Amino acid sequence: MEFVYQFLRQHGFGHPLHPAASHMPIGLVVGAFIFLLVSVVFKQENLRQTARCCIVLALIFLPPAAILGVTDWLHFYSGDWLYLIKIKVILTVALSLLLVAAVIMEIKEIGGLMGRLFVYLLCLVAVIALGYFGGALVFPEQSYALSDQLQAGEKLYASNCAGCHPGGGNVITPAAPVKGSTQLKDLETFSEFNRAPVKPDGSKGVMPAFPREKISDAEMKLLYLYVTQAMK
Repeated sequence: MEFVYQFLRQHGFGHPLHPAASHMPIGLVVGAFIFLLVSVVFKQENLRQTARCCIVLALIFLPPAAILGVTDWLHFYSGDWLYLIKIKVILTVALSLLLVAAVIMEIKEIGGLMGRLFVYLLCLVAVIALGYFGGALVFPEQSYALSDQLQAGEKLYASNCAGCHPGGGNVITPAAPVKGSTQLKDLETFSEFNRAPVKPDGSKGVMPAFPREKISDAEMKLLYLYVTQAMK
């Protein structure tokens, strides 16, 4: 899968793939619960059928989203078993089991309507937790009230840097975090390094370069201001 990430980055897309794919099972689980709840309250059989279709589709779309989550983990985090990664894996397994149970209950028509609603609710809780911990993985710190420039820099950091450097750290090389780096000495040093990143020995590392087509000089300055002035 590494060639896919390289191909996408060459065409201006350097973001993780998992978040976009995860919208499908998450949205379908939310929809399934709402449709089933409304069908129970208003006794609408057609909405019950819609809920059943949504929960089946959620189970179908979950494996591709999980697979892309694994490839993102290997690409952006080098397979490092971070605490939040472990939580997401546990929640994904739990959601998978709950979705399988929900589909079996629907197919075999067991558990009663309220029993199915309870399982749907557990699925909803699982996807909410997955969304929360997924956000915590990328945005681990509290967002502070920043100036317009620092807010823009924060967005640039979230889009381009947070995958490997959450909270100013370094998930690939923990001993070389962003915070306290010599590359923050001044804007020129920071820009030169990000345009052509190298290891301390001068060899090329795994960090991708950010040419002006990807991050302009003005954006690089915003990024530098955020890292040096707002990152706690």
